[in-house]
Amino acid sequence: MSKPRAKRKASDANIDDAAMAPAALDASNQLIASLDLSNRGTGPQTIANALLSLLPQGATRQHATAKKLTKAFTLMMAELDARSRSNVLAIARSNAPEVTRLPLEFRFPVSSDNASGEGEMTVVSIPEDSFTTMMKYLKGTEVVKFSLVNKAWLVATRAPVLWERLDRSSGLSNHGGKKINMTSFLKLLGRPQFANLKSLTMPNKVKLGKKSIKQMAIVCPHLQAFEVGYSCYISGYKMKDDDIIEVVETLTNLTTIHIDMWDITNFGIASVARAMEGSLLDLRIHGNSFSRQYISDSALSIIAGSCPNLKHFAYKFDYYPSYHAAERGVLSAAGTIALVRGCRRLEVLELGYHQQQQLHPQQQQQQQQQATRIKKHDFVAILEMLAQGDDASNDGRGFALRKIELKGYPFVIKGNPFRVEDLDT
Repeated sequence: MSKPRAKRKASDANIDDAAMAPAALDASNQLIASLDLSNRGTGPQTIANALLSLLPQGATRQHATAKKLTKAFTLMMAELDARSRSNVLAIARSNAPEVTRLPLEFRFPVSSDNASGEGEMTVVSIPEDSFTTMMKYLKGTEVVKFSLVNKAWLVATRAPVLWERLDRSSGLSNHGGKKINMTSFLKLLGRPQFANLKSLTMPNKVKLGKKSIKQMAIVCPHLQAFEVGYSCYISGYKMKDDDIIEVVETLTNLTTIHIDMWDITNFGIASVARAMEGSLLDLRIHGNSFSRQYISDSALSIIAGSCPNLKHFAYKFDYYPSYHAAERGVLSAAGTIALVRGCRRLEVLELGYHQQQQLHPQQQQQQQQQATRIKKHDFVAILEMLAQGDDASNDGRGFALRKIELKGYPFVIKGNPFRVEDLDT
């Protein structure tokens, strides 16, 4: 992957990346301003020539400015598609029967003293906006259950504002019943109710490819968070370095990445950091014990140098004592210190491992000491660095870190200011 990229960059090395000459820039601005899309005489070739005039002379598709232009077109098409889906939903609502557009009704039985035992019903009518606000506090699976009440509730529960997140809590697991593939999954994402989707967790056995990722960018133009395999194991196809790199380069609004390192290496993690740069705000990684893929100190250093706006970082892995050496899966003090020092806006740091096999207490203590390469004195040094705060080498910027959560360590970090406390044995 890296060699072809280097060649492509070299092909544009002779093009001046500086601002265009003032005369050429003025001519380009005048040409763009003169475009009248309502005029029948303004054809696609005229528009293309005007846009090409914005690029440096001789620039190819791989030039930085050309990439900005092509990404802008992708975002524009995605926004147009999203508007179309929103219009479809609005038309469906306007054409719905009158009963579906009346205030939604809640009916409560009232106890009665008549001989038949039939009680009266208390009816409470609420506006649809209030109903939608109530639905926001429910999980996706619960919202689906409410949609079965009647047609009015069905229409109300399909409001895009209720479906900004799609994950297992929404029923997206691909376990049992009718299986979904990438084609049916993209068709699902294209529904009007998902027009404002911002967070997506990939389901089981759905294979991502270059073409499908581009299609996902079209149907999910507002996607900000992408997860695959971090919160729970997924079966079937596992993402590779090329896949996750394609995801962050194509879905240009992403700020959050949660991934499992089954087939993703440190090269993939470093490439994600370099591609997203300051837009990456939340990065959570699950090291994989079976494939023996763990994040390295060098990858952490690249994250620290490339992602100055990172606010949340988490790294965890499941440890099987009889399967592999524990020290390979955890971070060292050098990598963690580099991350904290480089990401001054980091607010939450989560580190930990979970032992999957039961051992004798003495063996467990030995394994725990082996697994935690970051010792107590290392965290004390990190806390001292945080306490010192500003220094001349970092332009007077202090640390934003307010929470350090450790799991699997014989100590915890609490308080404000931070302090290290041993766990009770």
